[in-house]
Amino acid sequence: MSIDATNWAWTVPVKSSAQRLILLSLADRAGEDHKCYPSNKRLAEDTVLNIKTVQKVVNELIELGLVSDTGERKGHTKQVRVLQLIGVNSRETNRPNFGTVKQSQKRNNTEIGNDTNNGAVKDGQTNPILESNEPKNGIGNEPNFGIGNLPLNLSMNLVCEHEWIPDQKTLEAKIKIAGHEQNLKSIFELPNFEFELSSFNSHFDGRVLSESQKLHKFTAWIIDKFVQYKKQNPEYGNQAFVQPVNPQNYQVDMGDW
Repeated sequence: MSIDATNWAWTVPVKSSAQRLILLSLADRAGEDHKCYPSNKRLAEDTVLNIKTVQKVVNELIELGLVSDTGERKGHTKQVRVLQLIGVNSRETNRPNFGTVKQSQKRNNTEIGNDTNNGAVKDGQTNPILESNEPKNGIGNEPNFGIGNLPLNLSMNLVCEHEWIPDQKTLEAKIKIAGHEQNLKSIFELPNFEFELSSFNSHFDGRVLSESQKLHKFTAWIIDKFVQYKKQNPEYGNQAFVQPVNPQNYQVDMGDW
């Protein structure tokens, strides 16, 4: 998995939630050269879309110039296309402006790089700002976003039991990547946040999804609900409302999902 490709997949303009989902799945399987070769069956399993939709969406992404067919083929049948993600930049130019912290080593295999063996993290001036990733230091556990985890007392304030609850720090990180950093507080304080979490769990009940897939889907789900609520209640939120360039990117396609 390439974190640069994942960041890119969250921010490039697409025309549908299905395109965003397929792009994220491709990025999740891309190597450092930003190439990947998942089969249509694998993409269908990752995204919970049907295979015909997957085939159609991949071709749409190629037409948009976000993906190209390299002409290479993989798999035991030699029929699986090798796809190249187009426009993925290096981490310094592609990462949203949430801080200038850089990791001193390659990311590990955790959902968000949380390896305390990476040594002291340094800021853009090479001054040590973080000796450890332990929460007791009072600095967020997300080195990819520096110490910019927002000085907000964010909480999901759940009072009921739920089959699945997203990791809050990882959810915050994904909401930031989606372009809603300034809306974090409003999203977490949605009056119907817990109801939406319950609805999400009910909607995907019985489906086999990885933790990463659930987080991707719930991020899109809760952002979509926030955008809808904000449209109905323009005065909601204490901070400025920041609308993504293309709000359709975060609408949930209930038919495909």
